[in-house]
Amino acid sequence: MSLEEALTAVEQHLEQVSGALLSLDAPALETASTALRDAAARFTWVLEQSKGISAAQLPPQFEQRLAAIGQQLAVQRDNLARVSVITDRQVAVVVPQAGSAQSATYGNPQAGPGKAGAVARIYRSAG
Repeated sequence: MSLEEALTAVEQHLEQVSGALLSLDAPALETASTALRDAAARFTWVLEQSKGISAAQLPPQFEQRLAAIGQQLAVQRDNLARVSVITDRQVAVVVPQAGSAQSATYGNPQAGPGKAGAVARIYRSAG
């Protein structure tokens, strides 16, 4: 595999990750992220195997492409953090956190009988 092919593979997998992140498709995002990681590892291996080329000696077009990849990764990292926060908030709405004041579905379990916020009478036993 040439250095050009390895870099192109990284760019293609980065686009797949971007598409999966935009569509909020978690399984596709996981698959694309794994493929991107593998492509980046292959690129690193190919770069290390290139005896006459060091990272500082790359052609300017490669440097520009690598800089663009770095910028895209930074944007994706920010977007992934935003999606994570949104998902956490959505989960908190559906599944209340244990130990919070709002954990009771009906009434306040700390309120005693007859006090405001106590469980409704229909839920108490008759005896």
